[in-house]
Order: sequence, then C-alpha cells, then structure tokens
Amino acid sequence: MRTAKRHRYRKKRGPLRRIAKGVLAVLCLALLALGVYLWYSTKNDFLWLELEQLPHRDATILYAQDRASGEWTIYARLEATQQKIWTPLSEIPEQMQQAFVAIEDKHFYTHPGVSFTRTAYAVLNEAKKAITGTYFGGGIKQGASTIDQQLIKNLTRDDEAGGIEGYLRKVREIWRALLLDAKYDKTTILEAYLNVISFTDNTAGVQAESIKLFGKPAKELSLAQCASIASITKNPYRYDPRSHPEEHLARRNYILYEMWQQGYISEGEYEEASAEGIGLSPGDVPVVRTPVTSYFTDQVLTEVSAALSETYGLDRDETTNLLYNGGLRIYTTIDTVLQETMESALLKNYESFFPTRGLAVAAKATRYNEDGTIARDENGAPIMEDVMETPQAAMVSIGYDGSLRAVVGGTGEKQVSRGLNRAVVPRQVGSTMKPIGAYALALEQRAIHWSTPFLDAPVRQEFDENLGAARDWPANFSRTYSDQNILVVNALAQSINTVAVRVGERAGTDRIYRFLQDSLHITTLTPEDNAEGPMVLGSQTRGISPYELAGAYAMFGNGGSVPVLHAYTSVQTGEGREVLAPKTAARQVLRADTARIMNRLLTCVMECGGTAAGYRVAGGMESIGKTGTSSDNRDFWFVGLTPYYVTASWYGYDSSFSLNTPAGTHAPTSAWKYVMEQAQAGLPTLEFPASEDVITAEYCTKTGGLATAGCPHTATGYYTQDNIPAACTDHAA
Repeated sequence: MRTAKRHRYRKKRGPLRRIAKGVLAVLCLALLALGVYLWYSTKNDFLWLELEQLPHRDATILYAQDRASGEWTIYARLEATQQKIWTPLSEIPEQMQQAFVAIEDKHFYTHPGVSFTRTAYAVLNEAKKAITGTYFGGGIKQGASTIDQQLIKNLTRDDEAGGIEGYLRKVREIWRALLLDAKYDKTTILEAYLNVISFTDNTAGVQAESIKLFGKPAKELSLAQCASIASITKNPYRYDPRSHPEEHLARRNYILYEMWQQGYISEGEYEEASAEGIGLSPGDVPVVRTPVTSYFTDQVLTEVSAALSETYGLDRDETTNLLYNGGLRIYTTIDTVLQETMESALLKNYESFFPTRGLAVAAKATRYNEDGTIARDENGAPIMEDVMETPQAAMVSIGYDGSLRAVVGGTGEKQVSRGLNRAVVPRQVGSTMKPIGAYALALEQRAIHWSTPFLDAPVRQEFDENLGAARDWPANFSRTYSDQNILVVNALAQSINTVAVRVGERAGTDRIYRFLQDSLHITTLTPEDNAEGPMVLGSQTRGISPYELAGAYAMFGNGGSVPVLHAYTSVQTGEGREVLAPKTAARQVLRADTARIMNRLLTCVMECGGTAAGYRVAGGMESIGKTGTSSDNRDFWFVGLTPYYVTASWYGYDSSFSLNTPAGTHAPTSAWKYVMEQAQAGLPTLEFPASEDVITAEYCTKTGGLATAGCPHTATGYYTQDNIPAACTDHAA
C-alpha cells in the first residue's frame, strides 16, 4: 500500500521536478551570461577606475629622450578638459565631506558601494511607470546612485541610455560599485569623488570650485560655504550661485538642515549657517589649455588612438577621453633637434624652399572646426569652402628601427590640433617608386646587375584618349630618347623611364605589387595599381604617403630589413603601469648584398651626374636618395637617406594642380639638405652598413662588361660573385 502511495507521489512530483530543474537551468544560464557580460563589458576598467591614477590626471604627458644624455624630458602636455586642482582629503574640511554625504548618500559609510534598498525602490518605481505611466505618488523618477556610483559615472563617462542598454548600463554600474568598494576604503573613494565631480562652467573638484566662487581654498571655507559647494553638483546650472542665487540658497539651506537632522551639526550651527548670505568673492582658477599641438604630437595621438581602439575595443569618444583625461605618460620617439629644425624650415622659413608667391590658384578646401575636426553640414557631409590655394609641403624622418623622429605636415603656422597632416596623406610618388619596386626586386632576383645595359627607346605604343591617337610609351622626363643602351647605374641616376619599365618587366609587376603590400607595408594600393605604370613609374590610384615611403626606403640603409613604423615606445598610466607597447620587430625583405648594391646605386643619384647632383649633405656624412615627379608636375618628391635618418619630402598642391615651377625643380631636395645639415651638426660621422658578399670591380662604361685593358672608359661597380658581368668584348685588349 505504501509502495503504491509513494509511486503515485513520485508521479505527481515528476513534472514539478522537471519544471524546477528547467527553471534552475535557465537561471544558471542567465547568471553565466550575466557573468560573461559583466566580465567583457568591464575588462578595461583598470583604464578608468584605478583611483591611484587620479592625481596624475591633470594632463597626459608626452616625453622625449634627450639626444645627449638619454634622459626623458617633457615634450608636450595634453591638459585635462576640465579645470581641476587635485587636493588630498586631509585638506578638505570635514564639514564639506559631511555635507556631500548628508545630501548625496547618507549611508555611504555603511553600504557596500550600492544601496540595495534605494535600488529596489528605483526598480519598482520604473516598473510602475512602465505599467501605469506614473511614478509612485505621482512623483518623478528617483535616482539610486551612491557616491561610489556617481564617481564611477564621472570616471567612465558611461552615459545614460534608454531601453535595454539603459538597464545594462545600470547593471554595469552596480557591479563596478561593488568591486570599487571592495578594493578601496571609504576615505579613498570620498577623496576621489570630491576631486572629480563636476561644478559650474568647466570646473571639476571642490578645490577649484572653492577658489572660483569664494577666492580661497576649500580648507578655509565656512560651514555655509561648504554646504554651498555641495549644493551645486545636483544641477550646476540651476544651482549656480552667480546666476540663480535664490535657488542656490534654498538648496544650500536644505543641505544644512539634512546635516543637522543626521547629527553632523547642532541646531545652533544650522540656524547660524542658514542665516548667512552666499558671500561670493570670485577668485582666479588657473586655466591651462593645450596649445595647438605639433604635427609630431598629432601623429603620436593618431597611432596611440588606433592602438587603444584595437587593443581595448574603445570607440573614438573613449580614446579621446583617455588621451586628455586619463593622465597617460607617452614615451615618444621624437628627435627634438631634428623636429625643431624641420619646423624652422617648413613652418617659419618655408618660402626659402617651397615658394608660394605668384602660385595661388582658386580651389575648394575642407573647413575645419577650432578643435581640428572636419566641419560638417546637417547631413553629415564635409563643408567645402572657396579658397585661394597655394602649394604645400610635408617632410617626415624616421630612424632605421622605424621610429618616427620628426614630422611636419604643412607649411606656415599650424592653426589647429590634429588637422590635416600631409606627411600621412598618399600622393602619386613618381620616380621615387623605381628603387623600391623594379630595381630592388630585379637585383634581388639576379635579373640585373650594376651595369646591365638596357635600350633607351619606347617600350611600346599606347592609345592616348586625350590625343585620340597612339603615342610612344613610356615617355622620359625630357620627352626624348637616346635610342642607345644605358647602363642600370646611369639609368637610375638619371631616372630614365624607358629603362625602368624594362627592368620592371624582368622583376614582374605582380611580384612588385605583392612586395609593396606584403613586405613594405604599403597600405594604400588598389587592385588597379597592379600594372607597370603604378608599380614602376609611380602613377598609383591613391599613391603612397611620405611616412610609408620613408619606411619602404629604410631597407636600403639597414641591410635589407623593413621596420614597423611607430611614433612611441610605451604608453603608461601615471603610476607606471604599461598600457601599450608597439610591436616593432623588423622583417628582412632583401638580402643584405642587394640592399648594399641598391644603396650604392642611390649614391649615384647625388653624384655621377644624377638628378640630385650637388645636393649631398656637407660635413662628410654619407647621403643617398632619389628624386621623383608625378605626371604633369603635380607632385615633387625627394627621399634622402643618411646613416641616421630616412627622410621623405613632398611639395605640391593639396588639390593636385600642376605646379608651375621650372623643370627639374629641387624644392624638396634643397629643404632636405638644409634640415639634415642642421640637425646632424655635431653628430659622430657614420657610414652605411657594408656587406661581405658585395665585391667591387671595374666595368666598361660603354658596354657594362667587366673592363679590359682596351676599354677607353671604366668605373667601379658593385656586384656579387653570382651576379657579375662577363668581360667586355667590344674593346680589344
């Protein structure tokens, strides 16, 4: 009988157990999902919520390493967006502390970061509003934020949101508050809160507000003045004592009443303070604003912002907040001597190198806001305005480890921070393309050597849509052909297009394209660029920026390796915790012997009657380089190398107008020569790295073969044992 009853009881229990298990499983999954969400959404909180970092957040500092001593010195400061003066809790009156606790969070010293009672009431109030359309008692929305939660909102700027995102934000805030309260004691949390809360205008923290309103530090304020400071934060506009004195006094006296009721002050103190006037005595709070940043600082911020976004998943607003209000310490790669010299040449004395007088043309230009952002219309489109455009210029220098050493992205006085930086804008590179693609790869493949002869004549006929007829292609800069053989060394030095195309055919257009993208880190190529014109003669769709072009040329001065470009070495919090460190390992892309021979070939551009002859840096320091001009004189280039720096210099119009200057202009070359001579003055004389696999040999300057006794003219060439010409047969011994 009992067995039958138990069986019936189990049958009744069976569905209930299954339901209970199902509910429990759903709850477990929900808790797991919530845990994963909280971990993921708060995993970067160390960037914002390490309270030890707060005293350092008056500015983000960029450091430069002194060239002589190696010491790190301040190069630039990014001042915080609010006026604030960090003040330890010991210098903040106890009555001010009590005023804030009394009005903002009277259970501050006993709760674990969150008031669950207030939170539960707020949830029920929101539920009633959703169902009935009104809050309890017909009142208004009630907040549940503790001082911990308000501090978190100030630091993370996790803005209010509606719907599901609003509820998730509140869940994040509660979780963060619990963790914050578990990690720090109440005095540390209160100290942080009183130093970061927002007040009138652009002021943050009680010290700055005390000086601004009463002309004295917080520790000298009376009880009534302490309550005045505490009354503002609820609504800095509505309770501003300067513009709304009556509302301010009502709020102040209410706070004094709460302090009396909660036992912080006596009835007599309450009555005396309530009868006191506001007594404003405005003082001056030092307003420290970030001056217009240099082009170098702009590039550092661009690279750090991108790295923060990639590493931590931050959006633009979050990275900007961290850069200006995070108190970061950024150790940059700048060479201040070189940067100052470059700025002198391009910002102050640019007319000496990059003439603009008489070269103004009507054009359209993008309008920028005062903060450097692009001005946009109501539809989000950039606003264009009519301007008279003059030629512009840019110059950038890197070290052989890829470190950005100096950069200037325009001529004349810099007007805005983080505006247009032409050093990172792609432009067609003309003949500066020849060494990094055709010549380097053909030499690497042993398809050519130093003195290989090539015919200087059109390679083929191409149809010209503008002419409506076929034309010889490619055209040389001189628009003439010698119809004779020219040796590789002379063709590169004189920038002969016909020979470059024939060399490019041996290297292979596809190989050049892949080499630029995969090995040289050129990011601006398009599929249409996989053709002889773009890959050999530099007529790309978008082009290459001076910064990336300098990075590509580095392989000719460091034994064939290509570095990763970077403008900083470390980003840390003020407490010394590293936040970012770029990966800078170089990659070997050419054999050392190829790099050495290319280096010597580029020497002939500045000697041997090359296109940059006479522009070698004075003082005995080695210098090599390559000139370049794009179609119709739209862009003028020079990429120059010394054992210290790789520098790319560009000159032209932003709108790609043809530049009406004399043929063969050397504006970028002469500017480079000046900057290098000034910046390298006093530095030890260095040489480019040699290669044991490279040998020298005399060759016939007519045929390119190894010289014999009968050759009338010979010169010294650079070869490898496996890629050396046969003896000249045109001249008998």
